[in-house]
Amino acid sequence: MLKSVEMKQELENLKNEVRELLKADKVEEANAKMEEVRKLEAKIKLQEELEAKEKENINERGYVQMEKKDVKVDEYRAIAKYLLRQELTPEERASINVTNSGALMPQGFINQVQTLTNGYPDLKKYCHVIPVTTNSGKMPLSQGSVTKKLAKIGVDTALVQEMINTLPIEFAVEDYGKIIPIDNSLLADSPLNVFNDIIAPDFAESSVNTHNEQIINLVKANAVEKTVSDYKGLIKILNGIVPALKPRTIILTNLDGYDYLDELTDAQGRPLLNTNLALAGAPTFKGYEVVALDNTVITPVTSGKIPFYIVNLYALVKFFDRQQIEVATSTEAGFTMNQTLIRVIERFDVVPADTRACFYAEL
Repeated sequence: MLKSVEMKQELENLKNEVRELLKADKVEEANAKMEEVRKLEAKIKLQEELEAKEKENINERGYVQMEKKDVKVDEYRAIAKYLLRQELTPEERASINVTNSGALMPQGFINQVQTLTNGYPDLKKYCHVIPVTTNSGKMPLSQGSVTKKLAKIGVDTALVQEMINTLPIEFAVEDYGKIIPIDNSLLADSPLNVFNDIIAPDFAESSVNTHNEQIINLVKANAVEKTVSDYKGLIKILNGIVPALKPRTIILTNLDGYDYLDELTDAQGRPLLNTNLALAGAPTFKGYEVVALDNTVITPVTSGKIPFYIVNLYALVKFFDRQQIEVATSTEAGFTMNQTLIRVIERFDVVPADTRACFYAEL
């Protein structure tokens, strides 16, 4: 990633801090912080000029990021050669984006992992996914308020505090990864197959399980417990959700919970659990999508009970996605087995926001 891009993200964070200081009527502090903004803007201008020069003269540092290549390069083979510490051609070096601890996988690999994760019940797709270009920072997001309205602005009408309904949420992405052993001959001979047929499926499943674990932990920490005796109690909770948050609300449960809902019928014997074609055939209860995970993933607070989380994950969970998959290797650790240990890492953070639609009940 270009340094200027990271600096622009830092600039936006500084501007947000200035806005917060102004809201708090801390004029002197805001003015001092604004001076930092001006200095950083000047640095960004110089950095962009420097990067323009570097693009004209491709150097030998080994991590030039190119969107257009005059020579067609097999990015997977180039990365495999890099990982095996083999000599690279200038075109291969230019095709690889190298970090301090490894190489970033090409977009094609990221797309492959994303395609594979669609086959798993990934809770990330229900969250508010926010792409970020830095490992930490602040993001201004809307506060959860009972009623949101636009204020009428007229001539000589001052802006009032009620019009400000955002607050900065801090994020700090963490590294999540695993180590996969690969035979040296396989990595050298068929790098595309190794990355797409071995590493991608394994990493995709592990990634989904990690996403779900972190999201569920956040849901558990913010859920308001409700006492219910039967499915009618669940319906009462659903009916009491703030109208603005109902559209994205789901029922999160385990396999026992799914079986319970699946056996319910109305007075005419019709099942209460329906299939919604608008949601690609997903099961729904009273119009709300039911997402069922394994019993080992969603566990009840009280042993022997059936857990149900009624939650709007889009409002509750801000999923800060670094949108990178980094790969690095060690040949020493697998030397006796003629293997290369491949470490694959992704980076993300989950932060709670609007907790008004997050409830827990068990039957």
